Amino acid sequence: MYYGEYRHQIDEKGRIRIPAKLKAQLGDHPFITRSALHKHKCLLVLPAADATKIFDAEFGNLSVLTDDSRSVRLMASSGFMAEEDKVGRILLPQRLIEHAGLTKNVVTIGSFNRVEIWSEESWEAYQQEEESETPEAESHE
Repeated sequence: MYYGEYRHQIDEKGRIRIPAKLKAQLGDHPFITRSALHKHKCLLVLPAADATKIFDAEFGNLSVLTDDSRSVRLMASSGFMAEEDKVGRILLPQRLIEHAGLTKNVVTIGSFNRVEIWSEESWEAYQQEEESETPEAESHE
C-alpha cells in the first residue's frame, strides 16, 4: 500500500526523484504514465508488473473495433518504464511534464494502489475542491 505526501522539486531538465519510501515498493523500473481523467492532471506511477495487471483488468476486454479505448490509448501511448540515472533521478518525457503542469514544486503522493505525481498548484487546488464539497449525507443532518 502506498501512502503519504512528499514535496520536492523537478529540475530544469525534467528530472525528479521518487521519494525513498515509495521507491522501495515501486521497484527498479516503475511504469509512469498520465492520468486519463481530464479533471486530474497528474502522473501515475506503478510497479511494472502491477501496470500490466491493471491494464489487463481494466482494458483487456475492449474491442479493437470500437472507440471505447480512449483511456487505454492515452495511458499506453504516454507511458514508459523509468530508469534512474547514477544519482537516482528519473528523466520525465516533456509530454508528461506538460500534461501534469509540472514546473518547479512537485507533490508525490501515495494513493493506496498507486503513486501519483502532481504539480504543487494542481494538488492544492484538488485538495481545496475536495474539502469544499460537502458530502450529501452531512448536508441532511
